Amino acid sequence: MKEKQFKHKQAWVKTFFHARGFKCTPQRLAVLSVLKNSPKHLSISEIHSRVREFLPKVGLATIYRTLETLEELGLVVKVHLEDGCHSYTVVSREHGHPMVCVRCNRVFEFRECPIDRMSKRLSRKTGFAIETHFLQFLGKCQDCKR
Repeated sequence: MKEKQFKHKQAWVKTFFHARGFKCTPQRLAVLSVLKNSPKHLSISEIHSRVREFLPKVGLATIYRTLETLEELGLVVKVHLEDGCHSYTVVSREHGHPMVCVRCNRVFEFRECPIDRMSKRLSRKTGFAIETHFLQFLGKCQDCKR
């Protein structure tokens, strides 16, 4: 992809960052690009390795800080795995929840959200102001369950 095309596609991200008082650094753009172009969730070491293809001097600590910021901004989500480890994937623009294949590590988005109704009921009943929630499914995709 040409540099000019890449910049055009990233324009909304820059606006997004600046509107929230964050700098749009090459490291943040690279991590987002790596995650967006991956069909599966990636571990921190996989992200680091792929980002280093574009930014050879980027350190692991920078990847950790970048992922924390991107997660705080709601651009990436941490995927919890059965073994207690976690990895990351981009958040879709629509509300959804990840379904993670435990065999091939692909992430599928589940768009239906029954928790929205439940959280409204819980808020009314308890007075607790629920701001967000996290729901994730682990299992085997159609290809892997065969």
